[in-house]
Amino acid sequence: MAVESFIARRYFLGMGKMSLLAIFILVIIPTPLDVLLGLIALIVAMVKGRRISLVTIISVISLLGIKVGVGALICVLSVFNGFNGIVRGLFVGFDPHVRVSPVVETTFRPDSLLHIISAQPEVTAAAPFVSGRSAVIHREGLKVVQIRGMRPEDISTAIGLGNKIYNGSFRKPTVAQPHPIVLGAMLSYALNAAVGDTISVLSQSGIEETMTQLAQPTIVQCVVTGTFESNNKEYDENYAYTDIATAREIFAVPDGAMGIEIRLKDFEAAPAVQARLQHLAGAGFRVETWQDLHRDLFAVMELERWAAFIILSLIIIVAVFNVLGSLTMTVIEKRRDIGILKTMGASDRTIMRTYLFEGGLVGIVGTLGGVFIGIGTCLMQIHFGLFKLNNAVYIIPALPVELRGMDILVISTTSMLLALVAALYPALRASRLLPADAVRWE
Repeated sequence: MAVESFIARRYFLGMGKMSLLAIFILVIIPTPLDVLLGLIALIVAMVKGRRISLVTIISVISLLGIKVGVGALICVLSVFNGFNGIVRGLFVGFDPHVRVSPVVETTFRPDSLLHIISAQPEVTAAAPFVSGRSAVIHREGLKVVQIRGMRPEDISTAIGLGNKIYNGSFRKPTVAQPHPIVLGAMLSYALNAAVGDTISVLSQSGIEETMTQLAQPTIVQCVVTGTFESNNKEYDENYAYTDIATAREIFAVPDGAMGIEIRLKDFEAAPAVQARLQHLAGAGFRVETWQDLHRDLFAVMELERWAAFIILSLIIIVAVFNVLGSLTMTVIEKRRDIGILKTMGASDRTIMRTYLFEGGLVGIVGTLGGVFIGIGTCLMQIHFGLFKLNNAVYIIPALPVELRGMDILVISTTSMLLALVAALYPALRASRLLPADAVRWE
């Protein structure tokens, strides 16, 4: 392979023994500086009267294109991973990891199922709940919200509500305050309701009676005992939590629960636990993971990620077409040299390997340069936060970045394979060139 390597490097950069140094420089230097140094070198060569091959220029441009494409893909996908991780952390930190609810019936007796769920080794907490939508009135404000009733001991175990309450607390019902309620921060602001205020919650049965007949709606008077902030606009604006007895009264549920919320030791084990619980609970129950609860959001984020990957891959594809063009031009330009090499005993396989080596060299150098630039940029963003975000709009101070080894491996492998595929046609064309035809007119 030494002969093929020498020929490929010689025709690739036209620099002979200095080609390895040039390759190293192309890998480690950022792309804008690459272009600047390339222009300086081109001007110097032209002033000295040195001939620069057009094929060499196109090859270097192809390399820079692959480098830019790979680096951009790594940076953009890492940013998508960062935002995905933040969104996932918000949901996983607040929501249950697994939720079990009946398919047909509105309520069920949860005792036996709670015992089965709590016996699973991955489960750290399981809690029944009663949930539904209702209208809340305070002073001049009226808002339809999602009310969820839970046992006070479960708000810090089965869900993350306990850590999100910043004013007041989630209290047990007392004689003085039989119906405590905790509001989301934005909901509290919209209703102008502070801790200690009494708000009116229309029961579901009362709303139905009011709409079907002339009757006064049934109203439950709840005392605001706390406010929470989950950093999720949907929850902070539309959710309220109360004890399970108050929720049963609001939604006219005499006993039982509407579902069970489950917390796991590791939320990544949710799919495995879901399959097992579905088998144990039977067809009468629906078992959903934290991903299922927000399926639409995660589907959109994954679609955006793939769209960005495909669009940015076009940079690499264009660069690979340049590789195809430059190598094909090399076959035409070096027709006489190929004929001489074959006359001297070079086999078709040797010629083909030379061109494949050159295409692979462009792909490897460009890919390594892109990986170096992409990882370097991401690490600088992680440690120094170069790209800031407005704290008034976002909950994070800087653009989030999360490097994933699988992303880097897929991008690198794809880039190098495309470069090799681009080299196949000129390699086959050069290997099939007849020596007599190559040197006939020379």
